[in-house]
Amino acid sequence: MRLGPLTGLVAVILAAVSYALQGDTPGIGSSGVAVRAFYLAHGTRQGVGLYLLLVAGLFLTFFAGYLRHVLAGSDRTGWLPQVSFAGGILAALGFWISAGLTLSLVEAADQVLVGGGALQALNALSSDLFMPVLAGIGVMLLGAGTVVSLSTGGPLPQWLGWAGFVLGVLMFIPYAGFIGLGLAGLWVIAVCVLLLVQGRREPGPDGPVGPDRPRGGATG
Repeated sequence: MRLGPLTGLVAVILAAVSYALQGDTPGIGSSGVAVRAFYLAHGTRQGVGLYLLLVAGLFLTFFAGYLRHVLAGSDRTGWLPQVSFAGGILAALGFWISAGLTLSLVEAADQVLVGGGALQALNALSSDLFMPVLAGIGVMLLGAGTVVSLSTGGPLPQWLGWAGFVLGVLMFIPYAGFIGLGLAGLWVIAVCVLLLVQGRREPGPDGPVGPDRPRGGATG
């Protein structure tokens, strides 16, 4: 599927637009009154943002599966592509959890029977429950980066593998993870563009198959 890399591009774009729409949400120490006022005033933007994040998780899942398939052609370990895939699934789950909490806040803010304490608790969870996203992206980049950096003649350059590995490590460093998250989006875009331009190499019975090489090594 030559359009497989587009799933990664769409996931990054949707996630970026989603976070831009949600904007600067109330901090973890905000009062229930402030939380209610914010989500009542920006309910529509938050609703659109959470829906885009929901769809971003869908495309990220497909990209994780596609990336595992691409990495399998040049993997020397036999298991690291699966690690990368698991990280992508975990990150997508983080997107969906975040979207669910935002939906709860939007709906709770419009209910007079929901007290300020409940809104504060939901807001605290929404503000700090980002670990699945950071850890998932980190695991995905560590797995993929290791495979690419150790392979020669694969569909991706080794320098991109080393960059992915460094970014994956960055995700698990306190306060540096947020910087790494933005750079990880650029890494995914670079991977997708390279795979779109060069053509995906599929693993065949005689080794990886490039865009100009038929399956089975046939020449006639």
